Amino acid sequence: MSESLILFDGEYYKQIDGVALGSPLGPTFAKIFLCYHEQIWLEKCPVEFKPVIYKRYVDDTFLLFRSKEHIEKFRVYLNCQHPNIKFTSEIEENDCISFLDIKISRVKNSFATTIYRKPTFSGVFTNFESFIPISYKSNLIFTLLFRAFKLCSDFELFHEEILKLKDIFKRNGYPSNFIDVCIKRFLNNIFIDKKVYALAPKKELVCVLPFIGKKSLQLRSKLVKSIQNNLSFCHLKVIFQSPCKLRTFFRFKDTLDKKIRSDLVYRYTCSSCNATYYGKTYRHFFTRAAEHMGISNLTGKRVKTVKQSAVSDHLLQCDCTIDFDHFDILASDTNNFRLLIKESLLIKRDKPVLNRTVKSFPLKLFD
Repeated sequence: MSESLILFDGEYYKQIDGVALGSPLGPTFAKIFLCYHEQIWLEKCPVEFKPVIYKRYVDDTFLLFRSKEHIEKFRVYLNCQHPNIKFTSEIEENDCISFLDIKISRVKNSFATTIYRKPTFSGVFTNFESFIPISYKSNLIFTLLFRAFKLCSDFELFHEEILKLKDIFKRNGYPSNFIDVCIKRFLNNIFIDKKVYALAPKKELVCVLPFIGKKSLQLRSKLVKSIQNNLSFCHLKVIFQSPCKLRTFFRFKDTLDKKIRSDLVYRYTCSSCNATYYGKTYRHFFTRAAEHMGISNLTGKRVKTVKQSAVSDHLLQCDCTIDFDHFDILASDTNNFRLLIKESLLIKRDKPVLNRTVKSFPLKLFD
């Protein structure tokens, strides 16, 4: 990828190599590339230092060699296969090595596995006093218990991990009795067989609500009970969302310049008579505004043929000047249908005098 532009700290940078940053297809392309080539590289690898075991997850690879001398030879061999791929290696110490979040140890003629935590691990999880549903807190314990149960190779290591988790949760404010109840429930679900009854599957309904404390829990109970009483063939699943998230306080990406934003509803306000016009565009904002102003969006100069619109018609009738500052963004949405709805609602509410139509999409609650 050599033509991607990246916005960082108000400056544009041109990417000269690699998959486009932020592209959802990036990880997929990387996996396809490596899956194809690593198979060829392993087939062509000299038998003298070829690994006995080769297991990869994304960009972490676990290898087993017959001799320590083979490690460096194989690393040099891989680094010669492609100019943009460089492998590094980490060798076991004291018969132990970490792979992802697993600690692998040599025990006689086999391996033992348990949870691996980096030296920088802080032990900070969701605090028990956090303003979230109690089910989120218990599910956190269940998740970490399930992870330990799957990754620990024997029950002794699993028991040691449970003791570590109990200490971590206590330091995060969790009561001891709450932790013990969750552990008991988890172990019962794992080891106690339950009778399974064949019933007709119910239709699942999902309802997403903001979490505001006790009132949200009461509302969930009422909704579930109402569904059970009136729609017995349905099962209601209520999902709570926290209204305050980290992204509401901090921006993770640079804000796009107003001129290159797209998929939005905008407003034009006349500088002379304050007449307004509401419109939408799926293109860059300045590209659409330039059509109204009768200028080129590339050079900023007047064009010979002005594209007709309510704004350009008003400029011929009203003695006024126009520039990009007279355009404002009212709403945005990546979904075209929702964008039409937003434009129609704004036109319905504010009734801009320059709009020829009262709405861009029919607004109906009931037919």
